Amino acid sequence: MKVLLNGDLCGSEDAGAASALLAVVDLVNVAGDETALRGVAAEAVSRGVPIGVLLVLRDVEAKDVSPRGLTELMAGQIAAVERVLAESGTRLGHVKLRGALRLLCDERSDLAEACVDWMELEREGVPLIVGAGGLLHAVAEARGVPLLREILAGRVYADEARLVPHGQPGAVIDDPAEATRCIEEWRNTGYLTLADGRRWLVEAETVGVSADSPQSAEIARAVREVLERG
Repeated sequence: MKVLLNGDLCGSEDAGAASALLAVVDLVNVAGDETALRGVAAEAVSRGVPIGVLLVLRDVEAKDVSPRGLTELMAGQIAAVERVLAESGTRLGHVKLRGALRLLCDERSDLAEACVDWMELEREGVPLIVGAGGLLHAVAEARGVPLLREILAGRVYADEARLVPHGQPGAVIDDPAEATRCIEEWRNTGYLTLADGRRWLVEAETVGVSADSPQSAEIARAVREVLERG
């Protein structure tokens, strides 16, 4: 089975970092203001890389986000990206939730249901990239929404489908060789090693990387090689 490499661009990266990621990924997930998005969209289209929305909760302390607030966020951020895609002559390829928003939708069934409801009603047929094994994955799968199950390169899992939170020791793997070794182990055995040494048997159609660290391009290139060998 071909496993796709997807990359997150949040709009704060410099042009070189964005280009380095676009050179190796199969799919790109974008966020940010429309001016920044235009350059990324133009390069992605020229490379033939499908473009999706990266949904971001701007205030990471907004733990009280409501289902209505979530769907308003989805509608606004997706519409902004689609305006830029229309200028580039392409269409929305997929939708992915990032960071705090992803965590909330894997913790709260009301938000997971609201996300899936909105996708069914407003963007039928557009795939969701979901954390493999998480609540949003379960809800989307049960409802028949198209999805791609994802594991993340360069991040450590505390438990099945649950990441070590950003800011905690050991949450991020900075060494490209170690980040790649984890993905290679998974590709060869089907298991990811958790923070406490346990092993998690997990299936996924895509591996995610982010351009928010200096090592991101190196990690992406190395992970790409692993996936292609598989």
